[in-house]
Amino acid sequence: MRASIALLMVAVVATTAGCGFLTGEESLDFEATEAPVSDETLSDTGYEEASERSQTISRDFTVADQTRTVNVTNHLYQYDREVDLGPVGSQRAAVFATISTPEVDVAGQTFNPIDDLSNRELLSRFESEYDGLSVGQQVDNRTHTVLGTETGVEKYEGTADLNGTSVDVYIHVTTVKHESDFVVALGIYPQELDGEEERVFTMLDGIQHEA
Repeated sequence: MRASIALLMVAVVATTAGCGFLTGEESLDFEATEAPVSDETLSDTGYEEASERSQTISRDFTVADQTRTVNVTNHLYQYDREVDLGPVGSQRAAVFATISTPEVDVAGQTFNPIDDLSNRELLSRFESEYDGLSVGQQVDNRTHTVLGTETGVEKYEGTADLNGTSVDVYIHVTTVKHESDFVVALGIYPQELDGEEERVFTMLDGIQHEA
């Protein structure tokens, strides 16, 4: 589970990055601002940075016999925490990730595929990209302020594959528009962990995005 979340989130953005309303000849470049979690928050929660990556997605679009290339650069941070799972042993099984993706502005029209997806639709795409994750029913929706914006943080039950063992997990997901970017945050952890939900919300509080 640890190594797959980063690839999974980038894949979701890549498969939804369609753009339109294109005229002209030069390529159009859009890059999000990074959205890491503060060092102070990591110290408070026990999470550690596991990976940081950027990915530029390029697409050619033809409108009225004119072809334009659109380059969209997303940034992703993944964090994890080692937890004791009894018979399974100690595993880095509590995972938190953020991805920032830019709003695209072409010919005065702004759009981003993430803006059109509900949190449940995002998770459905995660589920289809990652064989080891099964998302079940929504069990809670908690209002929280992320990057100065009040938003709903949805909680789902599910299962995830952890080194060949199926583990019951909770999944938290939220999306917030901040400045010219969309920031998606995802937390996954075994259901048996006490107090992990509050750690997830502390991580949400610690997201930094200086657009």
